[in-house]
Amino acid sequence: MKKTMKTSNLKSVVATTLDDALKTAADKVEALTDETKAVASKVEKQVKSAANRVNFDVEKARKDATRMAEELSKKVSHTVDTVVEKTLHRFNVPSRRELKDLTTKVDLLGRKIDILAVRRTRGPAKRTRRVA
Repeated sequence: MKKTMKTSNLKSVVATTLDDALKTAADKVEALTDETKAVASKVEKQVKSAANRVNFDVEKARKDATRMAEELSKKVSHTVDTVVEKTLHRFNVPSRRELKDLTTKVDLLGRKIDILAVRRTRGPAKRTRRVA
């Protein structure tokens, strides 16, 4: 009974910790995304200001700023994904890929068991001799 309670408490603590980690990661991604958008907006304003002083392709600069913001956002998302994955591994939570591999192995074993069961029910194969 004590072992069940400890396991239950551990699951509760792990679930709460994972929920907190995921919420914190999501909040940080959102904050970084907002910051990225703010920086992109600031860069765009600076480019427009500079364009007024010189002959400059504002549209190209806007596209470049947008591209840079998107690249930064992808890097941040990748970093957060990596941190979340490492945190999950610390708690021995399998990744999607690991679950998929395990499911494939279980399915293969199930098929092998089914084949063996069919062979057992049929009995040994009977051989007949042909008389020449």
